[in-house]
Formats: sequence, structure tokens, C-alpha cells
Amino acid sequence: MANPQRLYKFIGATIVVSLGTAALAGCGQSSTTAAKPLAVVNGTDITNSQLNTMVRMTELFNGSTLPNTHAEKVNEVKYLVQEKSVEDWALAHHLITQAQAKASATSVITKSIEPQVGGKTGLEKMLKSKGVTYQQLTDYLTEQMILQQAYNQATKNVKPISTAAAEAFYKANPQYFTGTPQVELREITVKTQAEASAIEKQLKAGASFSALAQKDTINSALKSKGGEIGWVADSLQSLSPAVYKEISTLKPGQIGVTQGSHGYDVIELQATKAAQESPFSQVESEIKSNLLQTAQGNAYQTFAGKIEKQAKVTIYFK
Repeated sequence: MANPQRLYKFIGATIVVSLGTAALAGCGQSSTTAAKPLAVVNGTDITNSQLNTMVRMTELFNGSTLPNTHAEKVNEVKYLVQEKSVEDWALAHHLITQAQAKASATSVITKSIEPQVGGKTGLEKMLKSKGVTYQQLTDYLTEQMILQQAYNQATKNVKPISTAAAEAFYKANPQYFTGTPQVELREITVKTQAEASAIEKQLKAGASFSALAQKDTINSALKSKGGEIGWVADSLQSLSPAVYKEISTLKPGQIGVTQGSHGYDVIELQATKAAQESPFSQVESEIKSNLLQTAQGNAYQTFAGKIEKQAKVTIYFK
């Protein structure tokens, strides 16, 4: 929830989600209700029920669980307030009507979402598992269509990212475009440390690694390959902690032994490759896309902040 504004794709539907959240259109209550609301925007309550529904909808679309802390709830209320302010502004300035937004939301559900989840029945099951209703989904997407128009308005003057700007970012941030060092390995796995030591001794005396692997390894996947693992990233994401630690002590051509999950591994570090930086030509389009999204997000956040200041807002939950 750190990105100020992003376009979020869910099963083919492009919707606007500000900071990963959205208030539900048409779900506000009059501020004259007995229960104290979390906030009031232009005379409409932001309720705890709305907040809970928004969280469930956001989790459904994002495919993840949001933190459930007081601080997070405070932020979510602020997001709801801002989005309700923007929604009211968009409708008041006739960027879209409520009816048009609802029609677009319904179309997204029937043409994009339902076909991907097993039709209406599949959608109902999915929504039930998340504790939300079809009506709440429709309301949620209706608001997204309204917010989409506001987003378009806010970002219409954001210029495409130039090649010079993308290249400047590339040069200033090499860490983003440099891969992981590579190692080329081969391995013989046996059951006991004594077997591993015997094989290590034979290898150091000049025996064929491939021949010993085909004869002795208990790793069936590598047996026919003569123990060849090939090139892998020199990282804990690609290697077990034991292997990673062992090869860090080796030079190309050297043999090491470590205990693995299936016995003992006799490992040869065949070669290494330093981390390679991706050429600018390969990442230019990605850089431009990311920088453009950032620029658009900043433009929208400035736009939404101004609208919120113009709205009649009172926040009670702090």
C-alpha cells in the first residue's frame, strides 16, 4: 500500500486503486445516524462497515491479506476519505455519471471476471469465500470506473518519458539492472560421509567426475547427466545454505563436500561468472513504463490532495 496511485489489473479489467484501497460507491449513510462514523465527507458518513468491506474487496483484488493494525486502519480511513472526495468531484464535474459507471462495472463483471472464474456460480463461490456480496463487488467496481475518469483527468498532461530521462535513471541506478553472479556446478550425491570422502579422493587423483557420477550418485535426475547441474545463480534463493557456504570457499576446478538433505554431496565448482548488467536497450521500455507510472501517480496524488482540501471533511477515527 505504498504506491500513491496505480492501475491495477484483475482478470482483464483495468481499475483504479488508490493506495490499494477504494471506498464503496453509494454505501454512505446520513451523518444523522446514531452510531458515530469513522469520518464524514461532504455530509456522507464513512462507516466501519464500509471500511471492513473495502478491506475484503482489496484483499480479493490484490490476492493478499492487509495488515490488521490500528495504524493501518487510520491510513485506510484517510484513503477512503480522499477517494470519496475525488469521487464526489468527478461526478459533480460530469466526468462520468453514476449510471455510466455502474454499466461499465457490470460489463467488467460479465465479460471479464465471470468467464475466468466459472461463470456466475463460480463468482458467487469466490465472493462468498471472501465474505463479500455480488452487490458489493458491483459497487466497488462502479467506484473504480468513477476514479478512473478522475485519474485520466489528473494525468492527461503527463508527458511520456524521454529516452534521455530513462538512460539517466539507468546510469544512476545500476543496482536495479545488475543480475546475480553465476556458478557452474556438478554434483555427486551419496549416502554416507565415508563414500563422499572416497569419491573426493578419487577425483583429486584425476578420476572422471562424469564417470563417477554415472556410477555412484543416488540423484537419479543427475545420474545420466554425469552430475552436471549447469549454471545457477550464486545465491541462497538458488542454492541450499550448505552448498552456498561450501562453494564460497572454492575456486574453479576445486572439489568440496557438504551434507545435504539426501546424504552427502561432492561438489565441483567448474566456473564462475560475475554479475552482468542488462544493457540499456533491453530495459529501456520497462524503465520508461515505470517512470511514467510514477509520474502519473505523483500527478494524481497532487490532484487528489487538492480536491480533498476543497471537500468538507471531518475524520473522527485517529
